Amino acid sequence: MKEDNTNEIIKLRRLLKELKRKEGKGTELISLYIPSERQMSDVLNVLKNEYSQAGNIKDRNTRHNVQEALTSIIQRLKLFNKAPPNGLVVFAGYVDKGIPGAEEFEIYLIEPPYPIYVYLYRCDSRFHTEILEESIKIGKKYGLLVMDKEEASFAIIYGNNIEILETITSGIPGKHRAGGQSARRFERVIEVMTNEFYHRIAERAVKYFLKENVIEGLLVGGPGPTKNEFLDKDYLPTDLKKKVIDVIDLGYSGEEGIYELLERGKESLQKVEIVKQKDEISNFLRYLSENPKQVSIGLNETLAALDKNMLIKILIPEDLEIIRIKYECLNCGNKDEILTHSEEILKIKSELKCSKCNSVNLRTEEINETDNILEKAFETKTELIFLSKNLNEASSIKKSFGGIVGILKY
Repeated sequence: MKEDNTNEIIKLRRLLKELKRKEGKGTELISLYIPSERQMSDVLNVLKNEYSQAGNIKDRNTRHNVQEALTSIIQRLKLFNKAPPNGLVVFAGYVDKGIPGAEEFEIYLIEPPYPIYVYLYRCDSRFHTEILEESIKIGKKYGLLVMDKEEASFAIIYGNNIEILETITSGIPGKHRAGGQSARRFERVIEVMTNEFYHRIAERAVKYFLKENVIEGLLVGGPGPTKNEFLDKDYLPTDLKKKVIDVIDLGYSGEEGIYELLERGKESLQKVEIVKQKDEISNFLRYLSENPKQVSIGLNETLAALDKNMLIKILIPEDLEIIRIKYECLNCGNKDEILTHSEEILKIKSELKCSKCNSVNLRTEEINETDNILEKAFETKTELIFLSKNLNEASSIKKSFGGIVGILKY
């Protein structure tokens, strides 16, 4: 992920949370996902057909709302000659405001920060944000390199996204030599061209996996022995060679090989990610034991340290939401707030009392602070370690350490 995408993703996460809360009176909220390769003329034809089909809806208000939403989408899509490079997502419809007859029409056109590959048209009582949410999950970067004697392809995966970076060709001739060349001379030509090709692969690997991206690990694959021959020699620098997680035999090369490598390497990537997360937790526990002043425990300590730019890294379970509960006591007028997280919020709310008079007669407001905290971490260049919800140690962070912990700079 490029650094300038960070704010885009934070804003998009916030918008998707808002969209998930919106509901329609009936099945009249439209979700439309358009991949970049989809012809816009085809999409418009589908929407025009849906408009005609919507004429059969019996309820007059629902029929009107669906057709008006489709009309608005069609008008906006006509402004596009083709979908943007990463595709286009549209959410549109009359959103229920809780009062009969007070529905308001809303429409959102989103150019995602990463490519979407699924075409979807859905008319429902809610917006279908799941595909977009999956595409912007924050995670570690891994490199993919697929190669054989003819070509080499490079890709990056980040969360649930895959970006094909480049495919280069070798120009190495096949087994049949040109007329007049001796076998030895032909073998020498092949050897020189292969060596040159391997050097070009190594240069691209350094560029994509060390300079332009900082990867956690590298999967290498391809048909035949070329990949092993490349790795056995000193083409890759040591710091990149150490990142090789697995070497996998494939049936394909090129972009097709990239997708095959991703599919066949999933288990290796998951193991590496889990091991790295376990190492981060062990590192935190070591600091806690040997130098407890260099760690922060719980929301208040960790966020106070983050505000002062004192943190090296934050460890946070990937499914944790940080919630600020503001309240006003209807008995004495006292106003106060409590910071908690999604695992504790029901317990906190059931026990909440005024800090001044102990009254339970309170007016409360819940504010999700998760994205504000992520944004602050990005701004201060604090490393974020997201712990998988499938990791037992992540549960311990929630239960024993207040949901979030940090390691301080000093």
